[in-house]
Amino acid sequence: MNQQAPTPVPTTAQQDALAATLAALMPLGGGVLVALFYAWMGAFGVVLGLGLAAGWAFWWRNKHQSFFPKDLRGGSVIGVGALVALVTILLFIAAASPS
Repeated sequence: MNQQAPTPVPTTAQQDALAATLAALMPLGGGVLVALFYAWMGAFGVVLGLGLAAGWAFWWRNKHQSFFPKDLRGGSVIGVGALVALVTILLFIAAASPS
């Protein structure tokens, strides 16, 4: 039996842009989260931040069944962007405050 593999569905430019944006935001958000908890708690904060970043990635994968789903929605990427922006602002506030 010679069966052909199903033809992959071509993605649109919008889906590619959303995937690229998500691919940039997720590691950035994880790194900023680790830096924020380091600024707040020192060495223990690094461990806690790494755990939270891993939990965030685990939650994203369970919610979407893939890191880069084929039907990626703009609202999801905007939500991740807003979360990364909030954590970044908190990091700048923590870095600027006197210790």
